[in-house]
Amino acid sequence: MVLNWLYSVVPNYPVDIILMTILLKLILEPLTYQQLRTSFVISRIQGELQEIAKKYKNDPQQAAQEQSKIYKEHGVNPLIGCLLPLLQIPIFFGLYGSLVQNPNFKGLPFLWVPDISKPDPTWITVIAMVVVTYFQFKFTSQATTDPVMQRQQNMMMWIFVIMIGWIARSFPFGVALYWMAFSLMSIVESFIIRKMVERQFAEKNAAAAQK
Repeated sequence: MVLNWLYSVVPNYPVDIILMTILLKLILEPLTYQQLRTSFVISRIQGELQEIAKKYKNDPQQAAQEQSKIYKEHGVNPLIGCLLPLLQIPIFFGLYGSLVQNPNFKGLPFLWVPDISKPDPTWITVIAMVVVTYFQFKFTSQATTDPVMQRQQNMMMWIFVIMIGWIARSFPFGVALYWMAFSLMSIVESFIIRKMVERQFAEKNAAAAQK
């Protein structure tokens, strides 16, 4: 329905997919901001959280309470990170179904692709999706000084990137276009939010040093 409405304004379905992605990004922006900010803040207070875990290693309940105080002090909620991916799943499958079933997309060419309802006959789109997904994961993942956690993150990243590359071989080009547009905007968004968090911590540290 959204794509058809956009088509009545801009009669080009591939462009409409990009416009729909931008619209979706704007709608999800408040939740995305909270998710990314939480991730970046937690990476900055990781030392405090580890100290609490060590101090109350024999009292998990007290440790959880003290960590909750730290989260509240910085205005973050670790559970919010689960919401955004869950919201994107029905949107992704809805678009996938639209591209496979909607006759308006059949045989519609865009750039080098002869039919956006079918996979890219070249490997250009698959490679682009893998590269974009890699950088999205790198830009949005939590920084950590824990070598074990860092190895786990790297392993998860490569598993996810390889999985996306494998699945992308059968993606309709229109779905891949949505994925790449969403991922590129997420990279820019995460860069801006990371800089905002770094500035907030720098100002807080400067104010604490002056006292």
